[in-house]
Amino acid sequence: MRVLSLAFGLLMVAAGAVQSSGPALLAAGVALLAVLAGVAFRGAAAVGVLATAGALALSAPSPVLAALAGMSALVYLMLRYASTGDAAAVLTVPTMLGALGFSAIAVVGATVPLSLPWVPLIAPLAVVALYVVGVDRYVGDGR
Repeated sequence: MRVLSLAFGLLMVAAGAVQSSGPALLAAGVALLAVLAGVAFRGAAAVGVLATAGALALSAPSPVLAALAGMSALVYLMLRYASTGDAAAVLTVPTMLGALGFSAIAVVGATVPLSLPWVPLIAPLAVVALYVVGVDRYVGDGR
C-alpha cells in the first residue's frame, strides 16, 4: 500500500507543479521531498499536502489541475494514514463518490461564470441545515 500511496503523492505534486514557476516551484520541490520522506514517516505526508497546497496558491493553476491535485491528496492521505493494509477497505465507493462529486462541483463553480450575489447570505443557513440532517440520526429522543 505504500507504493500506491507514493504514486498518488507523486501525482499530487506533479499536478501542483505543472503550471508553477518561482516560489511555487520551490514549494512543489518541498512537497516532493516531503512525499518521498512520507514513505518512512507519516507526518511528512501532511507536510507534502500542505506544500502542494502552497504551490497551488502561488501559481493559480487551472481548476482541473487543482481538482486533480486535491483528489490525489485525498487518496494519498487516506492510504498513508490507514490503519489497515487493504486499499479496498480504505477507498470505499461512498468515499470516492463523495470526493468526486465535491471536486466536480468545485470545478464547475470555478469555471462557469455565475453572478449570484445572494449565495453568501444563504450559505450559512445551508451549512446549519446540512449539520442538522447529518447529526439527526445520532441524537436520540431522550426516552
